[in-house]
Amino acid sequence: MRNVSFSYDDGGWAVQDVSFEIPTGHTVALVGASGAGKTTVAALLAGLRVPEEGKVLVDGVEVSLLSDTERAARLAMITQEVHVFSGTLREDLSLAAPQASDAHMLQALERVGARWFAHLEEGLDTVIGSQGIQLDPVASQQLALARILLLDPKIVIMDEATAEAGSVGAEALEQAAIEVTRGRAALVVAHRLDQAARADRIIVMDSGRVVEQGSHRELLNYGGRYKHLWDAWQKGRQG
Repeated sequence: MRNVSFSYDDGGWAVQDVSFEIPTGHTVALVGASGAGKTTVAALLAGLRVPEEGKVLVDGVEVSLLSDTERAARLAMITQEVHVFSGTLREDLSLAAPQASDAHMLQALERVGARWFAHLEEGLDTVIGSQGIQLDPVASQQLALARILLLDPKIVIMDEATAEAGSVGAEALEQAAIEVTRGRAALVVAHRLDQAARADRIIVMDSGRVVEQGSHRELLNYGGRYKHLWDAWQKGRQG
């Protein structure tokens, strides 16, 4: 992102003069209070919004100029609002990669820690969704992450995609997210600050602007907004 600004119809900048770069194999985490502009940044990077000022580039090309096919081949976005489509598990997974073999599908499920698959008597032929087995939120998110692995994009955008990690499946879902981002350029809108702490770089936003950038350790030593957020989060966990 190069000096990107964007506003919604209600006026005022939702994002203003935001710049950063994500090298391949690195994860950048966005943190900040609700309304800071994190989700808007994610939408701009995904090409769902077009900046009014500045440029959003993927491999040197503006995202807004890519065709739907070109954009889908380069990047994928996953949020906490995941969808389980009615049909067999194989049909659901094939939405991401129609040519994927059963072996590739099974490998993707294994990589995201979908241990629940072993209990399905009909395996990939199991009907899921509204007409079949209802997957719990963690399993649904693992399924969505498996689809990302099958799609195999260069860039992954996760907008609070592991928010369910506060539940029983916390560790499994976190490990799945790590597996999906490995080797890719990844932007993570962090719902939990322990997600941010594992990122290569953290960007702290406030009122649509970047106010701090650095590693977890650098920002703690700096003693600014991120350290205040971290201390408050740690106290909340202990309480």
